[in-house]
Amino acid sequence: MKIVKMPLAHDQHIDKRLRATQNKLFVTLKTYFSTNQPFSTIRVGTLCKDAKITRQTFYRHYGSIGEIITVSCVRMINQFLQKIDQASNSSHISAQLIVDALLNHQTLLEMMFWSNEEDAVIQLMTGDILRAYSFEDIHKTHKPFIAELMARSIISFAQVLIKYPNTNKTDLIRIYKRMVPSSAILVTEDKK
Repeated sequence: MKIVKMPLAHDQHIDKRLRATQNKLFVTLKTYFSTNQPFSTIRVGTLCKDAKITRQTFYRHYGSIGEIITVSCVRMINQFLQKIDQASNSSHISAQLIVDALLNHQTLLEMMFWSNEEDAVIQLMTGDILRAYSFEDIHKTHKPFIAELMARSIISFAQVLIKYPNTNKTDLIRIYKRMVPSSAILVTEDKK
């Protein structure tokens, strides 16, 4: 049976002005984060003033300040999916690709926890995992459970990775393979 490789990454054609707005807001939030300002003290008016955008522009694209970080996480996830799309043997190197993505975006992940946006990111990841494994032979009612378990496991792994920043990459990949459930294991168990 021939396996069809379906593209996982979302279309990256985003309006340049929207991307510029996102970047200005994210950079400003990153400044607040680096000065240890509590996320709950940030106000839209101050954020917009510091980012040099209008409140109307902010509210045209975002419902909350946390969504700025969530959108940045979506961009990170999409970059990861592009790498999966480009890899010829992605199922064999997925742990390496995930660890690379987490290491390359540590500050963003720290900001995700700082802003308490991890549940929003988990839900987005769950959707992407469901999409990626929709062709698998998994019992229909188990798919959302398995996808969310995988997403939560990755985010939990990221949280511990941040806590222990001196762990080398090779060890992180080895630990990831042992601790985070792979879809292959979950699918095999589900078929029994």
